[in-house]
Amino acid sequence: PLDKSHKLKVNPYSDLRKLEKLEEVWTPKPKSEYIPRLNPHSWLSDSRHRDQLALRYNNETEVLWVEKGGAPKLEYGGEREKQGGLYWCEMMIQWSSHGSLLATFHNKGIALWGDAEFSKQGRFAHQNVQKVDFSPLENYMITYNNKMNDKRGVVIWDIRNKKEIRCFETVQIGSHIPLPLVTTNEKNNAPAVNPKVFTASSIHDDPCQSLGILSAAAASGERLVQPGEKEYVRFQFSFDDKYCARRGISAKSGQKLISIFQLPTMTLLDKKSLQADGVIDFQWSPTANILAYWAPEQGNSPARVTLVEIPSRKELRQRNLVNVSNCQLYWHPDGTYLCVKVLRHTKSKKTIFSALELFRVDEPLVPVEIIDIKDPILAFAWEPNGGHRFAVIHQPDGKTRPDISFFSMLATDGKRKEVTKIYTLNNRLANALFWSPMGDGHIVCAGLGDGFDGQIEFVDLENKWNKQLEHYRCTNVAWDPSGRVVATSVVQPLDGAFFKFQMDNGYKLWTFQGQLFHEASFENMYQLQWRPRPKSLLDEDQKKQIIKNLRKYERRFANEDKLQELARQRELSKEKRTQRAKYRKLINHRLAQAQNIRQSRIAMRNGIDLDDESYYIITTTQIESVLTSKEELC
Repeated sequence: PLDKSHKLKVNPYSDLRKLEKLEEVWTPKPKSEYIPRLNPHSWLSDSRHRDQLALRYNNETEVLWVEKGGAPKLEYGGEREKQGGLYWCEMMIQWSSHGSLLATFHNKGIALWGDAEFSKQGRFAHQNVQKVDFSPLENYMITYNNKMNDKRGVVIWDIRNKKEIRCFETVQIGSHIPLPLVTTNEKNNAPAVNPKVFTASSIHDDPCQSLGILSAAAASGERLVQPGEKEYVRFQFSFDDKYCARRGISAKSGQKLISIFQLPTMTLLDKKSLQADGVIDFQWSPTANILAYWAPEQGNSPARVTLVEIPSRKELRQRNLVNVSNCQLYWHPDGTYLCVKVLRHTKSKKTIFSALELFRVDEPLVPVEIIDIKDPILAFAWEPNGGHRFAVIHQPDGKTRPDISFFSMLATDGKRKEVTKIYTLNNRLANALFWSPMGDGHIVCAGLGDGFDGQIEFVDLENKWNKQLEHYRCTNVAWDPSGRVVATSVVQPLDGAFFKFQMDNGYKLWTFQGQLFHEASFENMYQLQWRPRPKSLLDEDQKKQIIKNLRKYERRFANEDKLQELARQRELSKEKRTQRAKYRKLINHRLAQAQNIRQSRIAMRNGIDLDDESYYIITTTQIESVLTSKEELC
C-alpha cells in the first residue's frame, strides 16, 4: 500500500519526447559577450559635492545641479529624445530609493533611466501607471494603474532582470467590507492573493496632494486610514527587500490579516498569513524585520497596537487602548522608536482628545511612555539621523493659531531615557514639519495650503534660533539630501484641470539658514524632487572622528567656496566686461581717426590747432556747501 514511506512517482509522456530529441553529442551554448554595468552612482563622485534636482514643468523634464549661491545648471533635459521628436516624460517622474534610477511615466508603462548619461535602463510595460513603489534596496518595483477590474492592475517587477514576478487585480476595499483577499489555497502555497486585491494607502493617494494643496497630515507624511473608508491597499517592502506585505481578509474565516510574501518568489511566508483580526494599518520598521500594526475595538476587546518580529512571528509587544477613534503609526527613521498618535474620545463620544504612545523598540520588553496632549494634533515628525527629538503641531482650544512643541526622548543631561519637553513656539501659522535629513536640530515648520498662505519658519533647536519667511501659496517643502538647501514650490495637478494659483507656479531655493539664493517661475509646474543619496558607508565612530577634526578641513572648504564664488561673480560680470571692452575699442578707434585727420583740420582753420592746450586758460574754483548741521548742548 502507498503511505508516507512508499510513494509512486510518475512522469508525463511529454518528458519522454524531450529525451528522444536530445542530441547524441552535447555541444555547449556560445558564451554571450560580457557587457559591463554602467555606474549607477556616478553623480556621487561630483568634485563639487553638489546635489541634483528633477523638475517637471510645461512639457519639459530636467535634471539640474544645485549649489549654494548660484542658479541651478542643467545636467540633462531629454535632448536625445527631443532629437527624435519625443518627450522624455509624458506624465510624472520619480527617483528610486537610493537615487540610482529615475522613473518616467508613460501611457504604455514605465521607463527607467540611469548612469552619468541618463541612458535607458529598461522598459516595463503596464498601461496607464498611476503610482510606482521602489523597494528600499532598489531590487524590486511595484506599478499600480488604479484601474478597477484590471487583472494586471498591480505588477511586481524584478528591476535587475527586467522581469515580471507577479500581478494582481485592482479593487477598492473598505475597512468594514468583508471582501476576500486571501484564497483558501494558502496551505498549498498556491497564489495566496485573490486577484481582486492589491495594495495599501499612502500619502500619495491623498487627493489634496494631487492638487498640490497638502493637508496638515499629508504634508507631514502621515498615512490616514479611516475605518469604513474605501481605499487602495498598497504593498509594503521590508527594509532588506526580503519580504513584501499587504492587508487582507481571509475568505474562509472572514478575519482580517496581513499577508507576507517572500521575495523574489512572491510566495506566502510559511504558507499562511499573519493573523491580525481587525487590522486597519501596519508599518514595517525602517531598520529591522518588525511589523507594527493597530486594530480598533471590537465588542468587548480594546483597540491594540502590536509589534511582531518576522519571520518568527514572535510578538514583541502589545499595547491595549480604550476609547480609540483612530491611530497613526510613525517609525523613527533609525527604527529605535515608534510613536502611535492616538485619537481618543470620551464615553459619550462628544469630546475628542489626543495622546502619543512612545515605544522604545531597541530596549528589552519595549517600554512605553505616554504624553497626553489634549489639543488636536495637526502634525508629528521624528528627527532623523540618530536624533532623539520629535516635533508636534497642536491646536490649543480657543486659539486661532497652533503651537509647535519640541520634545526629546532623553533627559536634559542627554543620558537618562526620559521624555523631556524642550520648548514651545506659540501662535505659529504652520501645519507641516520637515526635519533636516542630517538631523542636527534644524527643522522647517511650514503652513501649506489654503488658510496658511505659505508661511515658512526655519528653526535651529541647538542654538534656539528661528527665522520667519514666506513663499506665497507654497504647496511643497523638500530638503536636499545633504541638509544644505531647502526647496519650496507651488505646483499644480497633472490632469490639466484649472489651477486657481497657476500664476504662482514656481520654486525657491533657500540655504538651511533661511537665505534665499534662487527662484524661478513657470506657467505650468508639476513636480520638484531631490535626487536621494544612498546611506553613508561610514559608521558612527568614523562620523564622530570627522566632526572632531572638522577644523582641519575648514580652510580647504573655505578656499573652495571662495574660488567658486569668484568664478560665479566672473560669470555674472562676463557680459559687463564684454560691453566695456567693446566700448574701449570704439574709443581707441575714434581717437585714431581724429589723429589721422588732425593736419587737414589745422589747414582748414588757417594753421590754428584747437587741440593745443596753450590756446586755453584753465581756472579752478572751490565751492563749499553745508549739507547738514547738528547742535548739541553741553
